[in-house]
Amino acid sequence: MKICLPVDQLNGLESEIAPNFRAAPVLLIVDSETGECIGVDASKGSCGALPESIDAIVFADGVGGGMFRRLRQGGTRFFSSDARTVGEALAELAAGRLSEVEEVGCCGGGHHGGADADAGQAGCHGHQHEHQNRHAHGHGSCGCGHA
Repeated sequence: MKICLPVDQLNGLESEIAPNFRAAPVLLIVDSETGECIGVDASKGSCGALPESIDAIVFADGVGGGMFRRLRQGGTRFFSSDARTVGEALAELAAGRLSEVEEVGCCGGGHHGGADADAGQAGCHGHQHEHQNRHAHGHGSCGCGHA
């Protein structure tokens, strides 16, 4: 299985998981069968950086709704994790301890979003501040549909 995890820096299985998939500068692709790790530059956007042959994505606190729906339709599975490192997250995944995310709410904030986490969803965690700033400065909304 090829598993993609957002990281801040490449450090193999000791790489720390980046809090937000969309903002991660690097994606680490791990082949669970061979143990091979490949780093992919995502500095120009994670959507364009993703290889097509990903079986699963493990993220901490945010994944874009459009990308989520497109990849889920193609069979990619999404899992949320509180693990600090890639190695910890992969161990949890292998042991069946990670929750599979079935849908994302609004902007795709991660499972740390409270009640949504219990329903297998990723919600709008910590999003109120962005809404307040965008509206206060006349920039509209972020597009997630919440005011």
